[in-house]
Amino acid sequence: MLQLPSDQHITYQHQYRKCGKPSCSTCRQGQGHGPYWYAYWREGSRLRSGYIGKVPPGGVSTSQNSSELGDSDKPHPYAIAVEEVTQAMI
Repeated sequence: MLQLPSDQHITYQHQYRKCGKPSCSTCRQGQGHGPYWYAYWREGSRLRSGYIGKVPPGGVSTSQNSSELGDSDKPHPYAIAVEEVTQAMI
C-alpha cells in the first residue's frame, strides 16, 4: 500500500490514464482506464504522485465546477477538483 507523507499537504485527483499499449481499445477509442484516484504532494521542489485506487480516500469531498463538466466536447470526468486534505484527516 502507498505510504503518503504525514507532514505534507496532499491533493487528490480523480483521473483517467492511458496504458500505452497500441492494441488497447479502451485507450485507443476512449479516454483511457479509470477513473482512479491519485495523490499529489511535494518533496522539496519535486512533485510526487501515487495511485490510491477506485475508492476515494477517507475524508475527501469532491466538488464539481459546472462550467467545467457537462460539455459534450470534453471528456467526462477528466479531472474533478478535490478539496485538499491533510494526512491527519485520513
